[in-house]
Amino acid sequence: MNSSISFLISAALVGNLCASVFMTGIIFFIQIVQYPLLHNISTFDFSCYFKKSNYRISWIVYSALVIEIGFAIGLSFLPVRAVMQVPILITYMLLAAATLNTFLIQAPMTQRLQLAFDRELLSKVMFFNGVRLVTWTLRTILLCWIILFL
Repeated sequence: MNSSISFLISAALVGNLCASVFMTGIIFFIQIVQYPLLHNISTFDFSCYFKKSNYRISWIVYSALVIEIGFAIGLSFLPVRAVMQVPILITYMLLAAATLNTFLIQAPMTQRLQLAFDRELLSKVMFFNGVRLVTWTLRTILLCWIILFL
């Protein structure tokens, strides 16, 4: 494999890793800091606060997710070694699971939560955000392993 292709593969893997680390950090922050603090907001102020908070967080999450998907697509067009193909495919599946969770589960629930405080719905949102956290953490760990050992 020539050096320019090797460089592109390395850059795509590092780009994937950086985007995944960033998303893991964002989701971790939301899970550990943002969502638990929502229990401390009065039901009167909750809807207004949550709408503003969700709007600001969404810009960050969706922008980073688009960048991460872009790096993943870029990597998919490069000729990686056979030993890397299955681990990279698993990172794609983890990204797909996190993305589907974001758009099909998290987004509709947070839309409903913007209308009024609902403790049960907030618990569901936190649970599925925890699923995203685990998914992105596994993706980050796997990308580290690919870069370091393959």
